[in-house]
Amino acid sequence: MAIGRIMASEKHKLRKSCESLLGICTGIIADDTLNEKEIRFLDQWLRDNEDIASVWPGEVMARRIREVLADNIVTNEELEYLKQTLNELIGSTIQETGAIGGLSTTLPLNDDRAQPVVFQDNAFCFTGNFLYGTRSACERAVMQRGGMAFDGVRMNLEYLVIGTMISPDWANTSFGRKIEKAIEYQNKGRQILIISEEHWVKYL
Repeated sequence: MAIGRIMASEKHKLRKSCESLLGICTGIIADDTLNEKEIRFLDQWLRDNEDIASVWPGEVMARRIREVLADNIVTNEELEYLKQTLNELIGSTIQETGAIGGLSTTLPLNDDRAQPVVFQDNAFCFTGNFLYGTRSACERAVMQRGGMAFDGVRMNLEYLVIGTMISPDWANTSFGRKIEKAIEYQNKGRQILIISEEHWVKYL
């Protein structure tokens, strides 16, 4: 019972940290702008709150901010990308799902039945935009672990990974066509798993 109470307490604490992160992000881009001072503030907050900086999505945000600040030069392109990242996080219910902009009820994800992601000798396809980085960065992460990366959905695919920053109208985009193709193969008995970026990142 004591262990259960401790675990419940830790879960509650983490939830509150997620809510705090969401609130900070909302305040930072309330004026639809982002500057270097705000990025450094958020970087320090994440360093001071290692609990949220070590789990999704805080871990990805912390890493991306530190990559931007590594050379002490923040470009307009980097500011725009980080602003987009924060906007997507605000649009999602991270305190409830931690993933994919609140679309977990509409996207045909198999996270709940997916086994731990196995990279060695398995083929991956990526669709959408990713907090982890560019699609090329995601593909490199797979190949470094012995997997393969395909541009499109095909019969010998094991995983279709959907980026956290996928558009709410995904069904009408090229992202949606990849998802529909994977579902078509699933209906034919092919064991392609459609998983979220969050689930994929857990096993990197």
